Amino acid sequence: MLQAALFSEVQGLTPVGKYFLVRFIQCFGISDPVDLGVKDLAKRFGLTDRQVSSALADLLARNVMVCCSNPIGRGRPKTRYELTDDFRRDIRTRSAQSAAQHEAAVVRLLKHEDSKRRDAGEIVQKHRVDTAPLAELRSKRQPGQLTIVNRLLLSVLLCRADRFGVVSDLGTAELCALTGLDEDALKNRVRRLIAQGLIRTYVPGATSSVFFAKVKNVYFLNLNHEELSEGAVVVSVLVCPKVLIDKEGHSYRLFKQVKQPETYDGNDPEYVQILSFLKGQGSAFFLLLQYMLDTCAAYWLSTFWAELVAQPNPSQEALLKGQYATLKELVSKNLHPVSLLAASGKGLNDILLERVFWSAHFLAVAIKAQLVDASYIPFESMDFVIIPRPQEYCYTSIALLALPKSSNGWRGALIAEKIPYLTAELQHLPGESVIPLEYRYSFGLLTRPSGKASTS
Repeated sequence: MLQAALFSEVQGLTPVGKYFLVRFIQCFGISDPVDLGVKDLAKRFGLTDRQVSSALADLLARNVMVCCSNPIGRGRPKTRYELTDDFRRDIRTRSAQSAAQHEAAVVRLLKHEDSKRRDAGEIVQKHRVDTAPLAELRSKRQPGQLTIVNRLLLSVLLCRADRFGVVSDLGTAELCALTGLDEDALKNRVRRLIAQGLIRTYVPGATSSVFFAKVKNVYFLNLNHEELSEGAVVVSVLVCPKVLIDKEGHSYRLFKQVKQPETYDGNDPEYVQILSFLKGQGSAFFLLLQYMLDTCAAYWLSTFWAELVAQPNPSQEALLKGQYATLKELVSKNLHPVSLLAASGKGLNDILLERVFWSAHFLAVAIKAQLVDASYIPFESMDFVIIPRPQEYCYTSIALLALPKSSNGWRGALIAEKIPYLTAELQHLPGESVIPLEYRYSFGLLTRPSGKASTS
């Protein structure tokens, strides 16, 4: 029912009005009328009287709710609010089609009045500015700064997130319609959630007349954030700060050579045709291309961990090549058919996909090489997701999310590098929260707060 309320669309409804509607359904359901006035509702939902009055006026004007008097004994009749029959039918229809992946986190997130009470009861510890980094101080203030509109937006994203917290099927227009935000306000809200560490990063969607159909934004939510996890380790994190791989396997190099063909000093005629083929594509296109490559590499790690070796034997190589059709389907669902042919007679789409295929394999092999010594972690029984980074970083550091294929399994954090507060080259930690905030930024687990809310 809660997810159905979040995904109900009421044209022209303000974000505060939508938040109130969702909380009303969360608390009271959709069947019975509610005999509470503005002040009681405001206290119940942790809102101001003005916010509740405005929300009710919006909902009444849009035929979502009705209001009537309920005379009980002497004195002024009580006000009664209930949902209209049409809106009830819409919610029931949506409820039959919805399934929440992170419902417990959504329930906690929306009840912001509980968060206020929790924060008020905590002992506030003063930190000297000269001993605590500004970013770390900011992170300690995050729970109290999460507004009701940002809670609404994050709840909608959570309802569409997979078990890693990745959201790939919510376009900007749909998000605006569901939250009541306009496009500029949505971008600002996403930027704020990134600064607070609730969204790790996102890959902006793009349209390309040559290669892609319209691709939606991809958001990477931080399921380990205290607001969502209550301190539990929901998703494991693996950090490989120095992945050794030829930078030709990264789209940033391709991007630079497309913009400046003279920087390519090779003699591969097919590659030269690819550079010409991609001429005119913007940076967003190449960021999405890299996201595709990383998705393929994560597939290799999740599916063929044991077979990932630098020099596969004939049987292993045959197995790898047998996966080409699967990965091609995984990647090419967003591609326009292109009839242009290379001099060899191959289609340019196929040539580019084949390069993505093998680059992803080499990347997966390089990642495994940094992690394989942690023999106590059952990598073969885990699934992986690579967190995207700004293109100019190439592969100087890679962070992964990991979960066991079954419901139970290893949880924690692993860093494949010696850093000042650690003593080993390969360090197993109880969870992501133990890693200092500055290192979470440098490793790519979080995006450092800035004026931009993207990885471009």
